[in-house]
Amino acid sequence: MKKWAMGFAVLAMVFGLSLGLSVSPPESGAADVIKWGVLIDLSGPTSDWGKNQVKGQLDAARWINEHGGINGKKLELIVIDDGYKVPRGVAGYNRLVDSEKVVGLYIQSTGTTMTLRKKIVKDGVVTIAASFTSKFQNPAKTPFSFFVSPSYATMGRIALRWIKDSWNDPNRNPKVCYLYPDNKYGRDILAVCKDYAKKIGVDVGPDQVINWPTKDATAQLMNMKRYNPDYAYITSTAMNGAVILKNARALGIKTKFISNIRNFEETLIKLSGGAANGSYGVHPIAPYGAKVPGMKKVVEAHEKWHPKDMGTNVYVEGWVNILSVSQALRMADKAGKLSPVGIREAFEQFRDFKTGGLAPPLTFTKTDHRASMAAKIYEIKNDKIVPVTGWIELPRDMTYFGK
Repeated sequence: MKKWAMGFAVLAMVFGLSLGLSVSPPESGAADVIKWGVLIDLSGPTSDWGKNQVKGQLDAARWINEHGGINGKKLELIVIDDGYKVPRGVAGYNRLVDSEKVVGLYIQSTGTTMTLRKKIVKDGVVTIAASFTSKFQNPAKTPFSFFVSPSYATMGRIALRWIKDSWNDPNRNPKVCYLYPDNKYGRDILAVCKDYAKKIGVDVGPDQVINWPTKDATAQLMNMKRYNPDYAYITSTAMNGAVILKNARALGIKTKFISNIRNFEETLIKLSGGAANGSYGVHPIAPYGAKVPGMKKVVEAHEKWHPKDMGTNVYVEGWVNILSVSQALRMADKAGKLSPVGIREAFEQFRDFKTGGLAPPLTFTKTDHRASMAAKIYEIKNDKIVPVTGWIELPRDMTYFGK
């Protein structure tokens, strides 16, 4: 495993190298280093998202190390590019756990995380997931799995709740269609959200499967247009979702589009060439540059270390991930239990853990790994992300828990 200086590590990943990259100074002694793995797509169909996410994580780790580290220890991120391919993801996981001996790791791909679900439990390895599936929220089944957001399905329900509450036509229900790739990520919310829509009075039209890489979605959009939904919910990523919005604009479709968290980010604005204007998104992470207390260090770091790059809420989410991980590591280290079990127990002590407004306060317990039930609805106006609502928070009931 080569040791790279921080700046070169970021540069190397921008070019999508499938190397394991480490960011702790080479002179650090092993006893003074805490290894954390990052398994992410830097060269595949979601690499636009992955590069911004890992940049945020690396910068957060660098900032933490420059401000005392983990109780004086260096936080070392070891990054492996899996290309969003499950076999590479499984191989990367084995390398991080068996060879690098990480105390825990971040996994992006829903397919990889689902494939490894039983092995993660057997190995007893703490994971932070980018896959916000509800299936990882029940510690009775997945005791070592966490993520720093409402689940995909919870955010989908928040969007439905907003649609219903803002609907003004007493003569009919609002209508919605779901647009998604045919993979575990794309299908994740369907059962829960369709059931919830029926309960609250939102009609659901025919699904439209739009696979990756998305080159053209005209046929699916024309099929959707026959149903004429009031809203269409996009589960995708920006590089793929931008094609959908550009095609919709070219077809003159009047349906209002709502993007999920992985599609709704600043890159979508750039890639869509203006077609994202007027579309909505459901999101728990503050847009880059938002006027919240925790954003100051994020913007300062980004402008200092990446002055020519565009800041995104994906980058901000990277910070939230590492800020949360670092807090759990500090707690576990202070308790003398810097082990997977100790880190899990530390996470389960989070009670309204605050990130300076970068995300809603985070809470985990021994029986409930739902970090939050709150998100906001945003709209893209004049190429800017602006809030439409304050926090919309659903109750922590058990109806959809772990589903």
